[in-house]
Amino acid sequence: MDPIVLAGFVGAFMLAWIDGANNAANSIGTIIGVRALPVRRALLIASIFELIGGLAYGRFISSTLSSKIVSVAEISSRIITAGFVIALFVSFIIVFLATRKHMPFSISIVTVGAISGIGLAMGVEYVNTGLLLELFILWLLIPFIGLLVGYIYYRLYSYLRSRRNIYVKIFLPLLLLYTSFTVSAVYMAIPEQLLENIYILTAMSSIIIVLTASIMIYLYMNIRGSRHVVRDVDTVVNRFNNRMLIASSAILAFTHGGHDVANATAPLMLILGLREMNHDIESLLILTYSSLGLSTGILTWGVSVAKTIGEEITVLNPETALIANIAGAQTTLIVTRLGLPSSMVGIIIGSIMGVGLGRGISSVNTRLFSRMLSYWYIGFLVATVVTYIATRILLYVSI
Repeated sequence: MDPIVLAGFVGAFMLAWIDGANNAANSIGTIIGVRALPVRRALLIASIFELIGGLAYGRFISSTLSSKIVSVAEISSRIITAGFVIALFVSFIIVFLATRKHMPFSISIVTVGAISGIGLAMGVEYVNTGLLLELFILWLLIPFIGLLVGYIYYRLYSYLRSRRNIYVKIFLPLLLLYTSFTVSAVYMAIPEQLLENIYILTAMSSIIIVLTASIMIYLYMNIRGSRHVVRDVDTVVNRFNNRMLIASSAILAFTHGGHDVANATAPLMLILGLREMNHDIESLLILTYSSLGLSTGILTWGVSVAKTIGEEITVLNPETALIANIAGAQTTLIVTRLGLPSSMVGIIIGSIMGVGLGRGISSVNTRLFSRMLSYWYIGFLVATVVTYIATRILLYVSI
């Protein structure tokens, strides 16, 4: 095997591994924060659903990173191959250092910065500056979008939760939240050519909504039929929310896998000479390889950053953690389906902040939030500068 291609495989796995280690906090941070599951079990659940999500949704953002940020077709294959290997290792080092500091980091922002540095070294005309500007605006807004969604969901949930009827307390809030999530999930999963068929869209949405409601009813009946005599409505609600929290964390891991697997997949595609993430066997193998890297990172070092998200931003309970998870998962699904390399950690931190703000500004660690944002943008600049310099050196040597 060509040494550069081998280095590409190693770099892609290392970036996927550190991505899983750092961003596992997105899905299990809330579980650890409220101690809903033992840490090892939470890590196992997250790793399984990260793998599934990467295989199901990974192609959307992979195509953006591999062909839309930099005009790779106009650059020599030798420079592209070496440049993207450098981008993988630069991104890995930056995120590794952040993980050592237990700092939740946006891997997608760093990866876009590293890829942009390659194009800038060739000339600004090789970079899609319009798309970069759109992504910058998105990165600035996305934590606050997550914050707004989390805040609205928390206020709605709190209002309905104040009702006296136990069925309203349990089912109506969760049905509203899960219905909004499942409808968007159905839309994201349907291929573009089928979206025009309203009957298919309606049928699939209805099926998933019915299945979701059935699961909730089953769980409630299971709680009601247990050997414990339940007289306290709050006891029923809290036990129900604990189970729903675990389910929502699995969904969040699924969405993270679909969003972040592209950070390793897209560079590896170009190193292997592929331009688009088609549905052939090579693409599937690349997605599987990178998704396994994500899962391995979660299992081996995933607890490193999780406590920062679950315990240091705001105080969570099963109820508020559930709301934050659903708000974060729904927002991430939308940007993933649109093929926009966003910041899932920004989304989930924003949604946790929104839930905290629903209880008052004093409930939120705003200083930590501001520091996280500044680190992400500094990471983008560092990645861009380092890959720019490395690519310029490559160009000088190749002359």
